[in-house]
Amino acid sequence: MKKITLLSLLLLLLTISMVSCSKKETAEKSVDVVTTASIVNNGDALIKAVSKDGAWLAATLNDIVLKQEIVIDGEFTAKEKIDRKLALYTQDADHKITAQFTLTAPKMIVKSPNFRITGGTFKGDVYVEAAGFKLDKSSTVEGDIYFATQAQLDSFTMDETAVFKGKKSVLSADVLTTASIVTDGEALAKALSANGAWLAATLNDVTYDKDMVVDGEFTWKEKIDRKLALYTQDDAHKITDQFTLTAPKLIVKSPNFRITGGTFKGDVYVEATGFKLDKSSTVDGNIYFSTQEQMDSFTMDATATFKGTKSVK
Repeated sequence: MKKITLLSLLLLLLTISMVSCSKKETAEKSVDVVTTASIVNNGDALIKAVSKDGAWLAATLNDIVLKQEIVIDGEFTAKEKIDRKLALYTQDADHKITAQFTLTAPKMIVKSPNFRITGGTFKGDVYVEAAGFKLDKSSTVEGDIYFATQAQLDSFTMDETAVFKGKKSVLSADVLTTASIVTDGEALAKALSANGAWLAATLNDVTYDKDMVVDGEFTWKEKIDRKLALYTQDDAHKITDQFTLTAPKLIVKSPNFRITGGTFKGDVYVEATGFKLDKSSTVDGNIYFSTQEQMDSFTMDATATFKGTKSVK
C-alpha cells in the first residue's frame, strides 16, 4: 500500500469535502489555508490574526469593513523564509482562485517584514514600516502607500497582475510611528485635542467649519513640543507636497505649538507661550495673543509667511 503523506491526506479530505459540500463551502477550502492559517470571517478575528500573536498567513472568507486601523505586526517564517501573507481570496485544490474579497479600513500599518497582500482588494491607505512589502498576484490597493524610509520603498514589489490605484511616497519615520495622520477635519480636531498626539499631519487640504482647538501639553525628545505638519516629505526631509487647513479659528492652548509647512487660512488665537510658524508655513489671517508675554515668545522661521497682523487681545 502506498504511504499516505500529510499533504496527500489533506488533498484526500479536500476531495471528499468537494463531493459533500456546497459550492460556497468548497471555495473556502485551500491546502495552505487549512494547514497553517488563521481563517477568519469578521474584523475582530482578522485584527488578531495579523497581530504579532497571529499566524504567518491570515485568510478571509468574505468582505470585511473595519472602522479602526489594522496593524500587521511580528516576524514570521514559512518554508524557512521570513514571510507574512494576507489572503483576500479562496482557491480550489489546484490553487485556482475561486472568489476574491475586499477589506476596507482607514489605515493598514505594516510592521512585518516581507508582508504581502494576495488576491482581493484593500480599500484604504497603507503605511509601511518594514522591508519587502509586496502586492502579490491579483491583489489591488485602492489608496496611497507611505513608507518610513526610502529603502523600504525601494524594496516594494508588485506582481504583474496586481493593481495599485494611488500614489507611493516616503514619510519620515517619526511621522509614521508617532503621529496622528489624518485626512479630514473631525480626525484632525481629535488629533490636536488633549487626547491626541504630539504631531498631527494631514495628507490633503482640510476644511473645517468649527474652531480648531490645539490643547494639551506634549513632550517630544524630552522637550515640550507640539506640531501640526501640513505637508509630506521624502526620506531626506525634503518637502514634497503642502496642504491648506481652513477653519474660522485656530485656538492654541498647547505650549510650544508650531505649524510646519502648508497654509492655515483663518485667524489664530494664542493662549500659550512658544507659538511658532515653522519652515515654509503660512498663516493667511491675523494672530491674536492673550498676553504680551505670549506675543513676545512668538517666533517665525525665515521661510515662513504671515499675511495678517498680530496683537494682544
